[in-house]
Amino acid sequence: MRLGKTIGLMAVAIMAWPGNQVASGGFIEFTDKEEWIAAVGRFTTIDFTGFPDGTFITDQYADLGILFVGGNEHIFLNQGFINDGAGLNSGFFTDIVMEFGTPQAWIAVDFPGLIQFELFSAGELIYTSSEFGIGGVGNFAGLVATDPFDMAVILDPTGGTANVDDLHFGVPSPGAIALLALGGLFSTRRRRS
Repeated sequence: MRLGKTIGLMAVAIMAWPGNQVASGGFIEFTDKEEWIAAVGRFTTIDFTGFPDGTFITDQYADLGILFVGGNEHIFLNQGFINDGAGLNSGFFTDIVMEFGTPQAWIAVDFPGLIQFELFSAGELIYTSSEFGIGGVGNFAGLVATDPFDMAVILDPTGGTANVDDLHFGVPSPGAIALLALGGLFSTRRRRS
């Protein structure tokens, strides 16, 4: 089931940022992993190793503050996950749905194929990303969010299976928030209606 598929369209000015970044509605999208890392600094990574193929993932990463609640997310061992041969698969015609114990400021994935993010706060859709990837393996997609989010959905925008090689997420330290504000990342608060 698609969560929060865009109900209405909102005109958002999109402006190109240096490198492989796009700013849209107070969010910055990255396709270059090194640029995303430089922008966020500290983050947590889940590589989905250490489980047998087909293991359903729900609360195994609760100690990191994340639950997988889509109901069908499972470990998929495949060489298409070039980082380590292990990744997370949404199952056919479903999405990867994550709830965070603490609101997050950034999220990113290494992935094969094609993906899109939907970010939520208190059950409200606050951002739908561009489509990332053109197929193949070794893709990267990252977001830095103006508004903190407590739930994220990763989907295949064509309606197929979403796959994640590694998942990265985090919150800024207080000093980092000040630096981001000075850099214009955390500017005017905007919500989708």
